[in-house]
Amino acid sequence: MARKKHVWAIMHKGVIVAHPDTPLDEVVRVMADTGVHGLAVAEEEDAPLLGTISHMDVIKYWNEDLSRYKARDVMTPEVISVSPDDLIEDAIRIMLEHHIHRVFVVQDGRAVGVLSTTDIIREMRGSRWTWYMSVDI
Repeated sequence: MARKKHVWAIMHKGVIVAHPDTPLDEVVRVMADTGVHGLAVAEEEDAPLLGTISHMDVIKYWNEDLSRYKARDVMTPEVISVSPDDLIEDAIRIMLEHHIHRVFVVQDGRAVGVLSTTDIIREMRGSRWTWYMSVDI
């Protein structure tokens, strides 16, 4: 079955943005409190993205004093992005090529959302919002 859906149809709208000078302990707090696995880094909310911070970027600092580091110190400067009008299959190809679990959705130079592998899996299942407490497999 061919699926020809656009990114905008299943992406999470909105992006949590950290300023480059945000202390790493604050980044960790936001990630833990919100359950978000990746943040954007930019000078302002609507400014072009300077980088991204994922869980993988953060856990490298497990035994460190987090207050000594800023978002700019730990971010990945290469931002992989797609347009809301791109096809999901094209976003999947980009994610596979770059070995990443999420892409930022950028329109007119600003981040408007995030598309993650979880969003895609939920779409493949046919329902994005069904949650299970426990599943016997």
